[in-house]
Amino acid sequence: MRILHVDTQRGFRGGEQQLLWLAVGLKNRGIETAVACIEDELYLRCLENGIETINLGKNRIKNIFEVAKVGKDFDIIHAHASHAHTICALSKIFNKKPLVYTRRVDYKPKNDLITKFKYRNTDKIACVARYVCEVLNHTIGLKDFEVIHSATNPLLEKSVDLEKVKAIKEQFKHLKIIGTATALTEQKNIPNLISAAEIILKKRKDVVFLVAGEGHLRGKLENSVRRKGLEDRFRFMGFKKDIENYIKAFDLFVLPSDYEGLSGAVLNAMLLKVPVVSTNAGGLSEVVFDRETGLLVEKNRPKDLAEAIETVLDDRDLRGKIIENAYKLVKENFSVDKMVEKYVELYEQLWR
Repeated sequence: MRILHVDTQRGFRGGEQQLLWLAVGLKNRGIETAVACIEDELYLRCLENGIETINLGKNRIKNIFEVAKVGKDFDIIHAHASHAHTICALSKIFNKKPLVYTRRVDYKPKNDLITKFKYRNTDKIACVARYVCEVLNHTIGLKDFEVIHSATNPLLEKSVDLEKVKAIKEQFKHLKIIGTATALTEQKNIPNLISAAEIILKKRKDVVFLVAGEGHLRGKLENSVRRKGLEDRFRFMGFKKDIENYIKAFDLFVLPSDYEGLSGAVLNAMLLKVPVVSTNAGGLSEVVFDRETGLLVEKNRPKDLAEAIETVLDDRDLRGKIIENAYKLVKENFSVDKMVEKYVELYEQLWR
């Protein structure tokens, strides 16, 4: 069985991390695997892990014909993002290969001809959370889905560099680090976290807020922080290849999103025994159980987010409880091995 994965996203966000883990997992099982993507971070990490790579460009039309051409040598094509889904669905006209699409976001798809065409021509749809399936069902009437949750990799625990973690913490001596790791895009709603930080910093001086990640909103967000006079206690760290070291250095992980499929960053924080506060966006309620595996607040309510952050910081017993419960949950239910196994089962349904 040969699988071709397609992803045309720039940068290296949660979806690209999940794809890489899947590709490596398939390779380790002896399943021939290749990744077609643009020459960016995902491309480089595939090379580092010995994954066959196919270089795609910026031109979508050329990419359609490239996937149509190379796809003929594979048994199954697997699209990992919306634009990749469009490319693969159109290339299927030529390569005639079964198509799998992983839907990682919870916002409504467009109701246009292209969207209807690509979903109609997709053989299997995998959603990273039950909530994502519900959105597709309610918006375009699709009912045949597989739920394959996003995962975290147990190897992250072993890859943490404790000296690097110590060095990060020492940059902010005597301060509790409230952090997040996410793309700086509209759906992640970093202004929600900025407003919560403003509320907290009016009352206490023992905290600092760190944001690891890049995106087109970075300049606008940094300007907002400066206007509020928070720049000494609210820092943008940029993209970090060793993100596990930064998450491990956090005293608390916060995800302030308006839209989410199922956040891999939240799963990583839980695995690294960092307590989580999250908004109730998308499929997050399928892993963040309020006051059991984290604290869950409604979307875009900075006061509630600030209150939840302070609750976790100040309640040692609650903090210990949610750390241990969350760690057990992800170890037992959200491992990369389980994710890979479920995708193999899905592929085999099409390959037989």
